[in-house]
Amino acid sequence: MLVAVLSDIHDNISHLLTALALAEERGCRHLFVTGDIATLSTLRTLREEWEYEIDLVFGNNEWNRAEHLRLAEQFHHCRHHGDTADFSLDGRHILLTHYPQVAEQALQRGGYDAIFYGHTHKAELRVGRHGIIANPGEIDGVRNAPSFAVYDTANNSLIFCRV
Repeated sequence: MLVAVLSDIHDNISHLLTALALAEERGCRHLFVTGDIATLSTLRTLREEWEYEIDLVFGNNEWNRAEHLRLAEQFHHCRHHGDTADFSLDGRHILLTHYPQVAEQALQRGGYDAIFYGHTHKAELRVGRHGIIANPGEIDGVRNAPSFAVYDTANNSLIFCRV
């Protein structure tokens, strides 16, 4: 399965819509969001524009967390995991977090096929003996060129895409 991995949207709806369209064109049928969606209106847009499964976590810019959780519950196929998501998809053990230090701790513990994080706004990928750890970059496009990643659960690989 191909999964689009996004982070640090920061309410940039234009870049978000472009990224979602590109992800769908590439065949992605699942979405991971590693935080910093920002406002509830962006969460609504995300859910309205992406018809497939979504797994997401908080970043440090979702101020009304209770409302984010409540809104996500209203959408079928949208799972908000809170601060960290630890789950399996297509036989792969996945961890989603916003914070690089949490991702590093998970890497040290081991047992994950793929660990995704955000926060730094920099697209990064490290491939280890047991899996990958990656930041898809930022959708916002203020600090760096907007980007996202496409994760392939079949071969546990990742490619980056410019928005």
